[in-house]
Amino acid sequence: MSRRVTHPEPVPGASQVAVLPFLAAVEGYLRIGPELPGLRMTMHRVMSRLGAQYLQQVSPYVGSGGVTGFEKAGRTFAVNEGIMGAAFETGRIWRTAHFDNLDSLQAALQADMDGLGDTGPIADVAVSYLAIPLLSENGFPVLVFYADSKSLNYFADDERVTAIARMCQGFCRVIDDLQRSPVDKLKNFPLQEAEPYRGPPTVYKGLQEIFEGAVAPRFAFLQSFNFEAAA
Repeated sequence: MSRRVTHPEPVPGASQVAVLPFLAAVEGYLRIGPELPGLRMTMHRVMSRLGAQYLQQVSPYVGSGGVTGFEKAGRTFAVNEGIMGAAFETGRIWRTAHFDNLDSLQAALQADMDGLGDTGPIADVAVSYLAIPLLSENGFPVLVFYADSKSLNYFADDERVTAIARMCQGFCRVIDDLQRSPVDKLKNFPLQEAEPYRGPPTVYKGLQEIFEGAVAPRFAFLQSFNFEAAA
């Protein structure tokens, strides 16, 4: 049986650099609207260690507070972890559903937390989540775009989610071109085959929903995201 990797694993610097400008572009687009309370975004990649497959946070967070959480890059998660795990498992875009007010959201959140045995304080949980899987040609997740916000119904806005999904598709096209015509000394190394590691369910099913308004972005050539500087 595969052993659970519980500590941060190194992320190639080239992979982080490939992701951060894209996250900055999404953040710049979102600044066109109202102030962004507590917005943060990152990207997770599928990676393998010790015969098991995980989701790994590729980069620090980018958002309304600038670039934060440098120490969190490299963290590994079960492939069914939270809303990003739901996106991985289904190959669909997931987001927090619309709620009429914060009280109704927190009531649903408390019910979900009680059902999962989550004893953490509600105040520490964001009120809007978004997870967009970026799929390979054969439909297998390669990356998962993740965002959360302290603003109620922030990702319940269909137009906003559709725009971010389109930006993710543009990212797929650019990375595909790097795969076909790599920059000098930049190479995307394949990952070892491994069995997905799944943990106990953690997604808040009373809050999150599949977004039906857009399909998941898809790479034409990329099968893994593991860019490194090569000699």
